[in-house]
Amino acid sequence: MKNSSQFWKDKRVFITGASSGIGEALAEELSIQGAKIGLIARRKDKLDIIVNRLSKAAIQIDSACADVTDAQAVKDAVKKLESTLGHCDVMIANAGIYHKTVVGQFDIAKENAVVNTNLNGVINTVGAVLPAMIERKQGHIVAVSSIAGMIGLPAAASYSASKAAVVSLFESLRVDLYEHGVSATVAAPGFVDTPLITDEERETLKDLITAEQAAKRISEAVERNRAVDWFPWQTAWICRFLSWLPSGLYRRAVANIPDMEEVKT
Repeated sequence: MKNSSQFWKDKRVFITGASSGIGEALAEELSIQGAKIGLIARRKDKLDIIVNRLSKAAIQIDSACADVTDAQAVKDAVKKLESTLGHCDVMIANAGIYHKTVVGQFDIAKENAVVNTNLNGVINTVGAVLPAMIERKQGHIVAVSSIAGMIGLPAAASYSASKAAVVSLFESLRVDLYEHGVSATVAAPGFVDTPLITDEERETLKDLITAEQAAKRISEAVERNRAVDWFPWQTAWICRFLSWLPSGLYRRAVANIPDMEEVKT
């Protein structure tokens, strides 16, 4: 499907986790489609680079710094962006982190940090725009989850749990928001070539897609108002099949999936 520029034209789209990876690719993709872009992330230097690059193409764009784990900071960032761009039409909760779960050295702080960013960060992001969307009876909230939300990947307990929780959160919100005229979409990609991927994984992972490919697919999912979009289909099919296996077979099959390594930053 070729994206319809008319759908995105002049829509105010705010994106968290926008300083790299899928968030940055979404900013570029949707700006091409004619959207007005609001970027939210922790790293001001990275945001400034993206804003400067896209604004040269006469794109209406602005940025605000916030950590999505801080609810008030996200509200303040949204308020700043709305003061220059106008009210938020589409909010894309994209910010996320990954820490490897090592059961022999179970790190409570790291596990909680993953849930706090990947789940509570989404809640904070949605909460910053939802009351106004409901009042206007118009808007679209979007969350970037993961195929890890379909099955529990090895060494990724909190990551898989947080991504599964986001899917359930949005499935429930989609039901409740229907009568208020607000849409909800979850995009659940497989392995995407972002800063969370190691160099070795780039060489060995099957069905690895680029951040640009993921951004195009996410934009299509929003245009089509999909509830949950699992992609690419090859990875989604394998994960769905694994989820149907009896527990013993599931354990043995999933144990053979290589652990995702933690990128050192």
